[in-house]
Amino acid sequence: MEKKGWVVFVFFIIPAFLISCSSKKVETEAYLLKKNGKPVIILKQGKKKKVIPVSSLHINDKDFPELDKEDEAILYEESLKTGIKIPDRKEIRKFLYFYSKKNKKFTQEALNRASYYLPMIRKVFKKYGLPEELAYLPIIESGFNPYATSRSGAAGLWQFMKITGKRFGLKINRKIDERRDPYRSTVAAAKYLKYLYNYFGRWDLALAAYNCGEGCIQRNLSWNSKDFWDIKHKLPNQTKEYVPKFFAAVLIAKKPEKFGIKVYKKEEYIVKTKKAKTTFSLKKFSKIYGIDYYLLKRYNAHLVRGIAYKGFSINIPVRKDTVVAVEKKPEIKKVSYKRKYIIHIVKKGETLYRISKKYEIPVELIKKVNKIKGDGIKAGQVLKIPVKEVTLR
Repeated sequence: MEKKGWVVFVFFIIPAFLISCSSKKVETEAYLLKKNGKPVIILKQGKKKKVIPVSSLHINDKDFPELDKEDEAILYEESLKTGIKIPDRKEIRKFLYFYSKKNKKFTQEALNRASYYLPMIRKVFKKYGLPEELAYLPIIESGFNPYATSRSGAAGLWQFMKITGKRFGLKINRKIDERRDPYRSTVAAAKYLKYLYNYFGRWDLALAAYNCGEGCIQRNLSWNSKDFWDIKHKLPNQTKEYVPKFFAAVLIAKKPEKFGIKVYKKEEYIVKTKKAKTTFSLKKFSKIYGIDYYLLKRYNAHLVRGIAYKGFSINIPVRKDTVVAVEKKPEIKKVSYKRKYIIHIVKKGETLYRISKKYEIPVELIKKVNKIKGDGIKAGQVLKIPVKEVTLR
């Protein structure tokens, strides 16, 4: 009997005791801290630790920037121009806080990039009869970044989805993605916005439809709803915020220094769009015509591999003051780019083969132009390098 009792104790009582101990709840401790300048919650449960980033903390309304008389005047003017009723002031103030304080770095970068594109966007919008203020929409859409891509696959300054981009004439393939072309995507955005305005007859509904699609807005309209505010409660969260965000973005863009945003003065460029007659790289084009490579890339984000293919568009940024100076002279109807030479100073260890690879031209051509008989060259030797002709329509 004793033996049987011990067996029961070992096989039933001890495991039950261990289970009860292990099932005992370990106390959880929580701390709110800052990590790399961002708020995080640290959860500690025994030896386990979990870090949870805090995307947004409760913000007191008192933290929102106040609207003064100047702001109210701008809002009133924008409301008259667009026919959009001014949103709840608290909502505008909320997004003023969002853009000027919480995401100040993003807004500053966006407005500094904007200076490259705004003159061109305003010109296109004027041609299509759109309110000039709509030129600030890319602040909300992409931060004026032509390389921006959303989680859903929308791309470029105007965040076109593939299907909508193609619908408004943008080419999208393995060589080119015109959703990222600052000029052609702006033309497509102007056409789309004008179409939406003609469809709904109001800019508030047109803007909301630009965000979630005309079908989304149409489904939520009824016989007694006349504007965005009548259907706002039915719309997706992002669309509900779109109009207040737009007004906040316009206020900051008009007076960035007032909100602590530094916008640095940049050269103003006029964009000349041409079609390439030959295939060439942007890097080579920048060397031949003395255009800053990174500036050229900024205006040609649509060229997937940095190569302009024959028959596709290339945007050439020309400084505005240069264009004004040229315009004062007699009009030149045709501009032709002739074959050019660039100077290359031979570096130590360089060979004709390496130089030919660098400039993508045959060794024999370098030898012929520079009257080199053998294959030997010396460090410091000056060579004339013939550059392939790049022709544009």
